[in-house]
Amino acid sequence: MKLKFAHYRNRFCMFRTYYALGIGKVRADGIDLEVIELPDPPSKDQEEALIRGDVQAANLYLLNFLRRKLDGAPIVGLATEWKSTLKGNGVFVRADGPVKAPKDLEGRLIATHQGLHAIHKYLLSRAYGVDDRTLRWAGHRQENLLSVLQRGEADAVVLLDHFFFRGEVAPGVRCLYTDGQAWQKLTGFDEMIKHMVAAREDLLRDHPGIQEVLLKAFRESFAYSEAHLDEIADDFLSRYPGDREALLASARYPRIEFTFSEKEARLAQAEMQLFYEVGQIPRIAPIASMFA
Repeated sequence: MKLKFAHYRNRFCMFRTYYALGIGKVRADGIDLEVIELPDPPSKDQEEALIRGDVQAANLYLLNFLRRKLDGAPIVGLATEWKSTLKGNGVFVRADGPVKAPKDLEGRLIATHQGLHAIHKYLLSRAYGVDDRTLRWAGHRQENLLSVLQRGEADAVVLLDHFFFRGEVAPGVRCLYTDGQAWQKLTGFDEMIKHMVAAREDLLRDHPGIQEVLLKAFRESFAYSEAHLDEIADDFLSRYPGDREALLASARYPRIEFTFSEKEARLAQAEMQLFYEVGQIPRIAPIASMFA
Protein backbone atom coordinates (compact mmCIF):
# COMPACT_ATOMS: atom_id res chain seq x y z
CA MET A 1 0.00 0.00 0.00
CA LYS A 2 1.27 3.46 -0.91
CA LEU A 3 0.73 6.43 1.45
CA LYS A 4 1.93 10.01 1.64
CA PHE A 5 2.86 11.78 4.86
CA ALA A 6 3.46 15.55 5.06
CA HIS A 7 5.35 17.72 7.54
CA TYR A 8 6.25 21.40 7.54
CA ARG A 9 9.20 22.71 5.50
CA ASN A 10 12.38 24.15 6.96
CA ARG A 11 11.72 22.85 10.46
CA PHE A 12 14.64 20.77 11.67
CA CYS A 13 12.81 18.92 14.44
CA MET A 14 10.36 17.57 11.89
CA PHE A 15 12.95 17.01 9.20
CA ARG A 16 15.07 14.91 11.49
CA THR A 17 12.14 12.97 12.97
CA TYR A 18 10.98 11.62 9.58
CA TYR A 19 14.37 11.57 7.87
CA ALA A 20 14.88 7.82 8.09
CA LEU A 21 11.43 7.16 6.64
CA GLY A 22 12.06 9.65 3.88
CA ILE A 23 15.31 8.02 2.74
CA GLY A 24 14.17 4.43 3.29
CA LYS A 25 16.36 3.58 6.28
CA VAL A 26 13.17 2.78 8.19
CA ARG A 27 10.07 1.30 6.61
CA ALA A 28 6.52 1.02 7.87
CA ASP A 29 5.44 -2.62 7.75
CA GLY A 30 3.54 -3.24 4.52
CA ILE A 31 3.48 0.44 3.55
CA ASP A 32 5.39 2.34 0.88
CA LEU A 33 5.45 5.70 2.66
CA GLU A 34 6.47 8.86 0.84
CA VAL A 35 7.47 11.80 3.06
CA ILE A 36 6.91 15.30 1.66
CA GLU A 37 7.26 18.86 2.97
CA LEU A 38 4.63 21.58 2.65
CA PRO A 39 4.69 25.27 3.64
CA ASP A 40 4.38 26.44 7.23
CA PRO A 41 1.33 28.49 8.33
CA PRO A 42 -0.17 30.92 7.53
CA SER A 43 -0.33 28.62 4.50
CA LYS A 44 -3.11 26.05 4.85
CA ASP A 45 -1.51 23.74 2.28
CA GLN A 46 -0.75 20.99 4.75
CA GLU A 47 -4.15 20.66 6.38
CA GLU A 48 -5.90 21.12 3.02
CA ALA A 49 -3.78 18.35 1.48
CA LEU A 50 -4.85 16.01 4.27
CA ILE A 51 -8.52 16.94 4.03
CA ARG A 52 -8.51 16.56 0.22
CA GLY A 53 -6.73 13.23 0.43
CA ASP A 54 -3.56 14.33 -1.37
CA VAL A 55 -1.78 12.93 1.70
CA GLN A 56 -3.18 10.35 4.09
CA ALA A 57 -1.39 11.48 7.26
CA ALA A 58 0.35 14.65 8.34
CA ASN A 59 1.99 16.56 11.10
CA LEU A 60 -0.28 19.48 12.08
CA TYR A 61 -0.22 22.24 14.64
CA LEU A 62 -2.61 21.20 17.41
CA LEU A 63 -4.61 24.41 16.97
CA ASN A 64 -5.03 23.91 13.23
CA PHE A 65 -6.12 20.31 13.75
CA LEU A 66 -8.72 21.29 16.36
CA ARG A 67 -10.07 24.12 14.22
CA ARG A 68 -10.60 21.89 11.18
CA LYS A 69 -11.86 18.90 13.18
CA LEU A 70 -14.47 21.04 14.93
CA ASP A 71 -15.53 22.24 11.49
CA GLY A 72 -16.25 18.66 10.45
CA ALA A 73 -13.09 17.74 8.55
CA PRO A 74 -12.75 13.94 8.05
CA ILE A 75 -9.51 13.71 10.02
CA VAL A 76 -8.59 12.12 13.34
CA GLY A 77 -5.68 12.50 15.73
CA LEU A 78 -3.26 9.59 16.11
CA ALA A 79 -0.87 10.95 18.74
CA THR A 80 1.00 14.01 19.87
CA GLU A 81 4.14 14.56 17.84
CA TRP A 82 6.23 16.91 19.92
CA LYS A 83 5.70 18.79 23.11
CA SER A 84 7.80 21.84 23.82
CA THR A 85 9.40 22.47 27.18
CA LEU A 86 10.50 25.86 28.49
CA LYS A 87 12.50 26.65 25.34
CA GLY A 88 11.98 26.54 21.60
CA ASN A 89 9.33 29.25 21.18
CA GLY A 90 9.90 32.75 22.46
CA VAL A 91 9.70 36.48 21.96
CA PHE A 92 13.04 38.12 21.16
CA VAL A 93 13.94 41.81 21.37
CA ARG A 94 17.03 43.93 20.72
CA ALA A 95 19.39 43.74 23.67
CA ASP A 96 19.98 47.52 23.69
CA GLY A 97 16.39 48.42 22.76
CA PRO A 98 13.63 49.99 24.85
CA VAL A 99 11.82 46.71 25.61
CA LYS A 100 13.13 45.46 28.93
CA ALA A 101 10.05 43.57 30.16
CA PRO A 102 6.94 42.15 28.46
CA LYS A 103 4.88 45.12 29.64
CA ASP A 104 7.10 47.37 27.50
CA LEU A 105 5.64 45.77 24.35
CA GLU A 106 2.46 47.81 24.69
CA GLY A 107 1.96 49.86 21.54
CA ARG A 108 4.81 48.12 19.73
CA LEU A 109 5.15 45.98 16.61
CA ILE A 110 5.68 42.22 16.97
CA ALA A 111 6.61 40.21 13.87
CA THR A 112 5.82 36.51 13.59
CA HIS A 113 5.61 33.91 10.82
CA GLN A 114 1.81 34.26 10.81
CA GLY A 115 1.04 37.89 11.60
CA LEU A 116 -1.13 38.21 14.71
CA HIS A 117 -0.08 35.42 17.05
CA ALA A 118 -3.13 34.59 19.14
CA ILE A 119 -1.28 32.51 21.71
CA HIS A 120 1.41 35.08 22.45
CA LYS A 121 -1.26 37.78 22.52
CA TYR A 122 -3.10 35.74 25.16
CA LEU A 123 0.04 35.01 27.16
CA LEU A 124 1.15 38.64 27.14
CA SER A 125 -2.25 39.69 28.42
CA ARG A 126 -2.86 36.96 31.00
CA ALA A 127 0.64 36.25 32.27
CA TYR A 128 2.23 39.70 32.02
CA GLY A 129 -0.66 42.18 32.17
CA VAL A 130 -0.03 43.67 28.72
CA ASP A 131 -2.90 45.63 27.15
CA ASP A 132 -3.13 43.42 24.07
CA ARG A 133 -5.40 45.92 22.28
CA THR A 134 -2.34 48.13 21.75
CA LEU A 135 -0.18 45.44 20.14
CA ARG A 136 0.60 45.64 16.42
CA TRP A 137 1.50 42.57 14.35
CA ALA A 138 3.33 41.85 11.09
CA GLY A 139 4.02 38.64 9.16
CA HIS A 140 7.36 37.50 7.69
CA ARG A 141 8.83 34.15 6.72
CA GLN A 142 10.27 32.42 9.76
CA GLU A 143 13.81 32.42 8.36
CA ASN A 144 13.71 36.22 7.93
CA LEU A 145 12.43 37.21 11.37
CA LEU A 146 15.78 37.47 13.13
CA SER A 147 17.16 39.89 10.54
CA VAL A 148 13.89 41.86 10.67
CA LEU A 149 14.52 42.41 14.37
CA GLN A 150 18.20 43.21 13.93
CA ARG A 151 17.40 45.81 11.27
CA GLY A 152 14.91 47.49 13.59
CA GLU A 153 11.90 46.74 11.40
CA ALA A 154 10.02 45.29 14.39
CA ASP A 155 10.25 45.81 18.15
CA ALA A 156 10.05 42.08 18.84
CA VAL A 157 9.81 38.79 16.95
CA VAL A 158 8.56 35.31 17.74
CA LEU A 159 11.18 32.65 16.97
CA LEU A 160 10.41 28.92 16.83
CA ASP A 161 12.28 25.65 16.63
CA HIS A 162 15.90 26.01 15.46
CA PHE A 163 15.34 29.72 14.74
CA PHE A 164 14.85 30.15 18.50
CA PHE A 165 18.30 28.72 19.13
CA ARG A 166 19.83 30.91 16.44
CA GLY A 167 18.32 33.85 18.28
CA GLU A 168 19.89 32.76 21.56
CA VAL A 169 23.40 33.16 20.14
CA ALA A 170 22.77 36.01 17.70
CA PRO A 171 24.55 39.31 18.50
CA GLY A 172 22.49 42.18 19.80
CA VAL A 173 19.29 40.30 20.67
CA ARG A 174 17.91 38.53 23.72
CA CYS A 175 14.95 36.35 24.63
CA LEU A 176 12.32 38.33 26.51
CA TYR A 177 10.28 35.29 27.55
CA THR A 178 9.29 31.88 26.20
CA ASP A 179 5.76 30.62 25.76
CA GLY A 180 6.66 27.71 28.03
CA GLN A 181 7.58 30.06 30.86
CA ALA A 182 4.34 32.00 30.47
CA TRP A 183 2.25 28.82 30.16
CA GLN A 184 3.77 27.36 33.33
CA LYS A 185 3.16 30.65 35.13
CA LEU A 186 -0.53 30.44 34.16
CA THR A 187 -1.31 26.72 34.41
CA GLY A 188 1.50 24.87 36.15
CA PHE A 189 2.06 22.64 33.08
CA ASP A 190 5.75 22.44 32.19
CA GLU A 191 5.17 21.64 28.51
CA MET A 192 2.82 22.45 25.63
CA ILE A 193 1.65 20.22 22.79
CA LYS A 194 2.69 22.05 19.66
CA HIS A 195 2.38 19.42 16.94
CA MET A 196 0.44 16.22 16.55
CA VAL A 197 -0.06 13.58 13.90
CA ALA A 198 -3.41 13.31 12.16
CA ALA A 199 -4.72 10.93 9.53
CA ARG A 200 -7.77 10.69 7.35
CA GLU A 201 -10.70 8.92 9.01
CA ASP A 202 -11.18 6.67 5.98
CA LEU A 203 -7.58 5.43 6.25
CA LEU A 204 -8.23 4.09 9.74
CA ARG A 205 -11.66 2.77 8.79
CA ASP A 206 -10.45 0.91 5.71
CA HIS A 207 -7.20 -0.38 7.21
CA PRO A 208 -7.71 -1.56 10.80
CA GLY A 209 -4.46 -1.56 12.78
CA ILE A 210 -2.70 0.96 10.56
CA GLN A 211 -2.47 3.49 13.38
CA GLU A 212 -0.11 1.24 15.33
CA VAL A 213 1.93 0.49 12.20
CA LEU A 214 2.43 4.19 11.47
CA LEU A 215 3.25 5.18 15.04
CA LYS A 216 5.78 2.35 15.31
CA ALA A 217 7.45 3.56 12.12
CA PHE A 218 7.50 7.17 13.34
CA ARG A 219 9.14 6.10 16.62
CA GLU A 220 11.73 4.04 14.77
CA SER A 221 12.49 6.95 12.44
CA PHE A 222 12.92 9.25 15.43
CA ALA A 223 15.22 6.71 17.10
CA TYR A 224 17.35 6.61 13.95
CA SER A 225 17.66 10.39 14.06
CA GLU A 226 18.89 10.28 17.65
CA ALA A 227 21.87 8.25 16.49
CA HIS A 228 22.53 10.19 13.26
CA LEU A 229 21.95 13.87 14.08
CA ASP A 230 25.22 15.04 12.53
CA GLU A 231 24.47 13.33 9.22
CA ILE A 232 20.91 14.66 9.19
CA ALA A 233 22.03 18.19 10.02
CA ASP A 234 24.42 18.07 7.03
CA ASP A 235 21.57 17.06 4.73
CA PHE A 236 19.27 19.73 6.15
CA LEU A 237 21.91 22.43 5.64
CA SER A 238 22.35 21.33 2.04
CA ARG A 239 18.71 22.27 1.49
CA TYR A 240 18.13 25.22 3.82
CA PRO A 241 20.32 27.97 5.27
CA GLY A 242 20.99 27.67 8.98
CA ASP A 243 23.43 27.43 11.83
CA ARG A 244 24.64 23.92 12.63
CA GLU A 245 24.94 24.41 16.37
CA ALA A 246 21.46 25.91 16.53
CA LEU A 247 20.07 22.93 14.64
CA LEU A 248 21.68 20.44 17.00
CA ALA A 249 20.57 22.41 20.07
CA SER A 250 17.01 22.62 18.81
CA ALA A 251 16.87 18.85 18.40
CA ARG A 252 17.14 18.42 22.17
CA TYR A 253 14.39 20.63 23.50
CA PRO A 254 11.08 18.96 22.50
CA ARG A 255 9.73 15.72 23.93
CA ILE A 256 8.83 13.42 21.05
CA GLU A 257 7.07 10.17 21.93
CA PHE A 258 4.11 9.64 19.54
CA THR A 259 1.71 8.91 22.37
CA PHE A 260 -1.61 10.24 23.64
CA SER A 261 -1.60 9.51 27.34
CA GLU A 262 -4.11 10.63 29.97
CA LYS A 263 -1.69 13.40 30.98
CA GLU A 264 -1.40 14.54 27.35
CA ALA A 265 -5.19 14.52 27.06
CA ARG A 266 -5.46 16.83 30.10
CA LEU A 267 -2.79 19.09 28.62
CA ALA A 268 -4.51 19.18 25.23
CA GLN A 269 -7.83 19.98 26.92
CA ALA A 270 -6.21 22.92 28.74
CA GLU A 271 -4.80 24.16 25.44
CA MET A 272 -8.23 23.82 23.83
CA GLN A 273 -9.60 26.08 26.57
CA LEU A 274 -6.87 28.61 25.74
CA PHE A 275 -7.68 28.45 22.01
CA TYR A 276 -11.37 28.99 22.76
CA GLU A 277 -10.71 31.96 25.01
CA VAL A 278 -8.62 33.68 22.35
CA GLY A 279 -11.29 33.08 19.71
CA GLN A 280 -9.32 30.61 17.62
CA ILE A 281 -11.90 27.81 17.87
CA PRO A 282 -15.69 28.16 18.08
CA ARG A 283 -16.36 25.80 20.98
CA ILE A 284 -14.84 23.27 23.36
CA ALA A 285 -15.34 19.53 22.95
CA PRO A 286 -13.94 16.44 24.71
CA ILE A 287 -10.43 16.08 23.32
CA ALA A 288 -10.52 12.29 23.55
CA SER A 289 -13.32 12.22 20.97
CA MET A 290 -10.97 13.71 18.39
CA PHE A 291 -8.24 11.09 18.71
CA ALA A 292 -8.31 7.46 17.62
